[in-house]
Amino acid sequence: LYDRFASFRLMTVYLERIPDLNGFRKEESGANLWLIVPNDTGVFTGASMKDGIRCVHPVQAYLDLKAQPERASEAAENLRSNWNLSD
Repeated sequence: LYDRFASFRLMTVYLERIPDLNGFRKEESGANLWLIVPNDTGVFTGASMKDGIRCVHPVQAYLDLKAQPERASEAAENLRSNWNLSD
């Protein structure tokens, strides 16, 4: 959402607690949604609204992308360039 570099089949959602999971099903392969309750609530620091969706700070998005498959490394570098993020 920050720079529309690419669309990803995988969506990572940080939650403060585990929600009611009715309507979801666990798949061992082909999963496209990761629901994560972080050990450190720092991932929510600097979160803001983007197109009606609460997004993590661009630095957190960069860090998350560095660990993702597909074109995530390219997307991370593009985000870094566009948001002037330093190492």
